[in-house]
Amino acid sequence: MTSITAKITSKGQVTLPREIRERLGVHDGDRIRFELEGGAVVVYPQRDTPSFGGMIGLAKQPTEQDARRIIDELRHDPADRAALDATPPHPQITVLGDLPADEA
Repeated sequence: MTSITAKITSKGQVTLPREIRERLGVHDGDRIRFELEGGAVVVYPQRDTPSFGGMIGLAKQPTEQDARRIIDELRHDPADRAALDATPPHPQITVLGDLPADEA
């Protein structure tokens, strides 16, 4: 095990020696975590945990126009979208706007 010493400043700060920074893979502005383990201090690089949206790649919600454009691109034929819009709804589907006010 390599032994390296560093001086503590009056504010309690310590400069991590270059060899330690390199072995931890930390750079200017990175964060580190200190843990006490049986009378010793262990230093770990603190990796930021990405947000849930960042992990699954959430994008901004598309507008209705964006959604229609995407649908048209997926259909490969914008005429399909027009035909779908012109078709009456399936007889077993009730559109909420068609319900009487007391049933809604």
